[in-house]
Amino acid sequence: MGLGTVIVAGGGVVRDGVVHELRELVDRTQAGVFNSWAAKGLFQWDNPAHLGTIGLQRDDLVLAQLNQADEVLMLGIDEAEIPRASLSVLNIGWRNVSTSEISSLQINIRDSFVARPALYGAIAAVCGPMYTQDTMPMNPARAAADLAAHMPENAFVVADANICGFWLGRTFPTRQLGSVLLPTTPIPGFAATAAMTAARVGQTAIIVTDGIDEVTESVLERARSINASFVVEIWSQDAQPLSSQDRIMRLQTAIQNGGVASLELGVDFARRKDLEEVAGPICVWGL
Repeated sequence: MGLGTVIVAGGGVVRDGVVHELRELVDRTQAGVFNSWAAKGLFQWDNPAHLGTIGLQRDDLVLAQLNQADEVLMLGIDEAEIPRASLSVLNIGWRNVSTSEISSLQINIRDSFVARPALYGAIAAVCGPMYTQDTMPMNPARAAADLAAHMPENAFVVADANICGFWLGRTFPTRQLGSVLLPTTPIPGFAATAAMTAARVGQTAIIVTDGIDEVTESVLERARSINASFVVEIWSQDAQPLSSQDRIMRLQTAIQNGGVASLELGVDFARRKDLEEVAGPICVWGL
């Protein structure tokens, strides 16, 4: 049996509040779903409906084997997430579906969920070993996985459109929607604004970034003035390397102490080459 109908879901599914409807559709039809980085967590990482995160690297669309699907439904996903021309050049049959149509969609019902295509296995083969490596400086996949495993229950991780955002989009193991927040397009101060907004309602945010720009610093100053609490973790090739245990303990202490805490973590960004060897150059946000 082929891939049947494949859904590629983007940030619009979350913004338009149709996550429940999408999950009901998938439960009924057992259609497979790719999500963009702006919709991570639509399905838990090990849910059989989850085919992977797509659109971050040049070869994602080829490895996703979308040209083998009967049809590809682009649901709530804009040009910044998946350019339609990139689908057409690969002879992928696709059509846009409005999020308002989801409850009335008629698609073929499968007997079981489709086997995951090559993209999922290719990324897993690279990232799986990285998740458990204790090298110093820490590799970005391990840094992302430790956050997912140890952050407080009500917390989320947020990043701007930078190399840290890429690593979270590619390697952060999502267990629930909203556990990681990434912008569709570059927005100055996106992560800091999201963290300050969350702090106002008592939610814990952890910003991951590779540096503080002027807009972000302005938001951080405002956050300090209103006694907001969140953590800014700066990943840097030059920062002090820490073990996984020391890093997590430091993060947990910063969260408990409150205020706007700024921490640095030595991270080996050269590991991007491991992912680029299997899925091509990073193509998101001009990275």
